[in-house]
Amino acid sequence: MRVFLLIALLVFSLKAVDITFVPTLSSNPTSGTGFGVMSSIIYQADKESSPSQAIFLAQYTNTDSYNVFAINSMFFDSDKYISNTVAGYVFNNSSFDLSSAIPISIENSDANFQANALIFQEQLMVLVFEHFYAGGQFFYTQQKFSSNNTIGALFLALKGIEDSNNGALGLVANYDTRSKKEKFYPRDASLHELKFYYYPTSFGNFEEFSTAEINMRKYIHAFKESDVLAMQVYTKVCSPNTPDASLSSLGINNILRGFSIGQYKARNMFASQLEYRYELDESNFKFTTFAGAAYLAGGSKGTEVGSRDADNGAYGSFGVGVHYLIQKEAGIDYRVDLVSTSKNEQSIYATVNQAF
Repeated sequence: MRVFLLIALLVFSLKAVDITFVPTLSSNPTSGTGFGVMSSIIYQADKESSPSQAIFLAQYTNTDSYNVFAINSMFFDSDKYISNTVAGYVFNNSSFDLSSAIPISIENSDANFQANALIFQEQLMVLVFEHFYAGGQFFYTQQKFSSNNTIGALFLALKGIEDSNNGALGLVANYDTRSKKEKFYPRDASLHELKFYYYPTSFGNFEEFSTAEINMRKYIHAFKESDVLAMQVYTKVCSPNTPDASLSSLGINNILRGFSIGQYKARNMFASQLEYRYELDESNFKFTTFAGAAYLAGGSKGTEVGSRDADNGAYGSFGVGVHYLIQKEAGIDYRVDLVSTSKNEQSIYATVNQAF
C-alpha cells in the first residue's frame, strides 16, 4: 500500500496534465470474466522531458478473483533518466479443464485452485549516449498456491508448482529511437531491450539462479503514412534450477495475448508477434489485426512428482482489435482485442496502451 501512495503523491505533486478513467474487461476460460476501472495519468516531470504515464488498475472477476496494480513510467531530466515501476497484487481462482490429460473418464475434470502473487519491480536507466540507455533493476515476487479440489491438487503436483519468494537484482540495456511525442505510440522507431536478472539466496531464494531476456520491437509506416506495422521478437532463457515462479510464461507482457499467465511455462521461450494498426482517416479510431507464435522448451526444474515438461512445444494466437485515442498529446489508446489461440480458446481484453 505504501508503494501505491508514494507513486500517487509523486504523480500529483508533478501536476498531472491529463487524467482519464476507463473501464477494463477481460474474459477467458481460465479466469472467467472480469470488470474493473483503470486510470491513465499523463504528466511531465520537467518541461524538457517526454510525457510520463502513471496507471492505477483494479479489477474483479466472476470467479471471485481480483487484482490491483500501480504502474509508473517516468522520463525526467530532459529524458536523461527513465524510471519504470510496477507494484501489484493478484488473487486468482483458476480452473483448467484436464479432461484431455487424464487417461480415464471422470465426472469433473476441472482443476480448481487458488493462486495469489505480490509483485514489485523497479528499473532505473540513464542515457549513456544517443538512443542508448543502461541501468539496474530490482525485482521481487511472492507466490502462494492452494487447491480447491482433488484435481486441482493433482494439477499443481503434476506441474511441479510450489510456493516461492523470489528476489533479484539485474542489469538492463536499452536502445530507443522513439521521439518525445511518440513514446506510447511509435510510428517509425526501434525499441530494443536486454535484461539480466540474478537471484541470490540472500534475497530469500532457495537456490541461486539467473534469467535473461531480449525484447526487440520495430515500428514502420505501412500502406498509408498514418498506418503502423509493429513487429516484435522476444526471447527469455532461464538457468536449469529456476523455480516455477520465474519461468518463461505465455501471457506475460502480452506474449501471447489469449493465454492465461501461468498456464503454460518452460525455462526457455522464443516468440514473435506482428500487428497491423490501421488509422481511420480524420478520426480517433484505429483497427488492428495481429498474430503471434511462441515456442517453449526446456521444461522446468520441477519436483519429485512433476514438472512443466508437457508444456514444451509450439503455440499461436491471432485476433482483431478496435482502438480509440483517449489522450491525444501522449498518443494513448483505449483498445478492445478479440483473440483466439491454438488451444481453441477465445478471449476478450479491454485496456489502455499498445500490446507491444
